[in-house]
Amino acid sequence: MVEMMKQTPRAYALFDIAKLVLNKPERHLVKFTRKDGTLYRPLLIEGVCLAQDEALRHLFRHCPEKIFTQAEKAIDPPKGNFQFVNRCGFTGVILGPPNFHEYQSRLIKHHQQRLAHVPFDQFKSRIETTRDPEIVKAWVESRSKTIEYTCLLDPEPKIFTDRSELEKHIREHHLPALVAAANEVQVSGPASRQIENHRLLEALRRTWEEERKFPLRTVNVLRPHLVKEGFHFFKHKKGITYITRIKLNRFESIAHLTEHVQKIILFLRANPDATRKQLAAHLAPVDETLLAADLHWLIQDGYVVEFYDGKLWALDEKQPPKPAASSVSESPVQPPTAGPVVVVDPPPAA
Repeated sequence: MVEMMKQTPRAYALFDIAKLVLNKPERHLVKFTRKDGTLYRPLLIEGVCLAQDEALRHLFRHCPEKIFTQAEKAIDPPKGNFQFVNRCGFTGVILGPPNFHEYQSRLIKHHQQRLAHVPFDQFKSRIETTRDPEIVKAWVESRSKTIEYTCLLDPEPKIFTDRSELEKHIREHHLPALVAAANEVQVSGPASRQIENHRLLEALRRTWEEERKFPLRTVNVLRPHLVKEGFHFFKHKKGITYITRIKLNRFESIAHLTEHVQKIILFLRANPDATRKQLAAHLAPVDETLLAADLHWLIQDGYVVEFYDGKLWALDEKQPPKPAASSVSESPVQPPTAGPVVVVDPPPAA
């Protein structure tokens, strides 16, 4: 943005620049602080969470490849004549036939992992039975392979055949390397849009909307950077602050200027929102080359401002300096008071 603004002599409203920064997540950072507790930061990717386990789940979802690998391995299919299978009425997950030796453990695990908020009896009452041969076949095929998980955080590889056992191992042995507690967490704008906690998202949305409406904090951060980059600040119309790479100037008088330049300045002073097209119409018939050259000079030297929306403004002439106040303080004249008259003799003659 700065480089783009440096390439043009136009002036931009400072608050509009702040809003452009807020509108693009990649242009700003977001800092979270928590008054009622601790924040948790996943260490392998950007993020912020309200609970330690929440931060760990965030890592499992968004960068599992940094924590473990998984590989599919063929195993012997289950033996038996399976005519039907049961499935969860809440999630639709196939649980298997009731006469399969792993059915009860599968039932309990599915409830704990997916439906812990539902009473177990209610969960069991919603189990459905299907005799669809395609579904039965799909279950048999799913039991003909297994997934092996290898933890990448151990010095020596450890293999797990159950995802929950892998996560338990990581939680018990590697949590400090994956999640850190902090009073303050700063993340990039794009990462802040990936936050999954509803409380944090609501706080972010509310703060962003308030700042977007009146971006004073953003402006205060931008101001020193813009000064360092050589931009000049000025106020115009209702005290709105603008920036431009050109330092503004004022003529002491325009009497010495060419008639054409005088006409430009007088028209723009009388019509502060005029555009180039309106100026050309006022000066018609006009030599477009001459008009462009004169405007270029006036704008580059700071006597005329061209705003980002194409409107032009010619600065008024310099005001004569005010007379300096006298540095000698005079006591106010006191009115005469009634009293005896004292006659002072004149000094003797030489």
